[in-house]
Amino acid sequence: MNIIDAHSHCIFPEYIDLLAKYKALLEDGFPLPKDWSIEKQLELMDEGNISWSMLSLSSPHPYFGNKKESIRICRQINEKLAEAKRKYPDRIGFGACLPLPDVDAAIEEAVYALDILGADSIKLGSNARGQYLGDPALEPLFENLDKRHAVVNIHPHRPEPQKEGIFTAGPVPVFEFLCDTTRAVLNMAAHGVIERYPHIKVIVPHNGSFLPNIYDRLKGVAGLLISQGLMDPFDVEKSFSMFYYDTSGNPVPVLLKFLLNIADPSHILYGTDYPFTPKETVLDNLRTLEEYLENEPALSPYKHMILHDNAIRLFNLKI
Repeated sequence: MNIIDAHSHCIFPEYIDLLAKYKALLEDGFPLPKDWSIEKQLELMDEGNISWSMLSLSSPHPYFGNKKESIRICRQINEKLAEAKRKYPDRIGFGACLPLPDVDAAIEEAVYALDILGADSIKLGSNARGQYLGDPALEPLFENLDKRHAVVNIHPHRPEPQKEGIFTAGPVPVFEFLCDTTRAVLNMAAHGVIERYPHIKVIVPHNGSFLPNIYDRLKGVAGLLISQGLMDPFDVEKSFSMFYYDTSGNPVPVLLKFLLNIADPSHILYGTDYPFTPKETVLDNLRTLEEYLENEPALSPYKHMILHDNAIRLFNLKI
């Protein structure tokens, strides 16, 4: 079967130059793969029988205090992604990056990316230099995305502030990425964003991060907090069911089974996390996942949904 990849990344020279300028190449304590290209992306896809991949920027977020610079680099990246999509319309899609935390500039770029460039989604960091998803300042942006029935793919970012000198402050992807995604999604849910803007489809990465772990705990404590006026009323079960979740990260089979405790199979998407997950690891993980979906009785009916059908429907693909 042809597989749809909802979570891959782009690394353009302009982006690397920006990070080098601010000595941020190791901001996440994790080296950026510097040899990525569209051609290598297509090679991976061919070897993995992946028919379509959605590319987006990973982390660090391209904002270092200079608004004009962030606007410029986001526009350059989005236009290069749009060019790749035009060149390979049946194989490449993209999630546009935005110059947050400047909300007005982000709205302008989102409208341009969706309406003019044909972006398939909007990529939002879990936080943009301390501005978290769910922040009231982002309401105008979400209003615009809701009008356009946009797909939003969340990607974790280094939390701010963060205590330096502890292990997790170094290799941020090991632990802090999962924490920050979870923090951002909970903030969105608790502030009613996901229910207030039902036309936005939000993808949570990395097998739901820590959301499956805390789901029952949140359900148990939410009623108490709401009754005492310490939390705005919101429906935990409904909110979690409205999110989509991708399978990027290791080890997929174990975490996928855990993810099904909070997610309907129709809301689970496959993702490679390439090139941050190297090609051979991607291919090994994919083979393992296919075997697991084929042989696990509880999951075998959903194999095609998870690897193909759900993403076709979500991104409205005609391939």
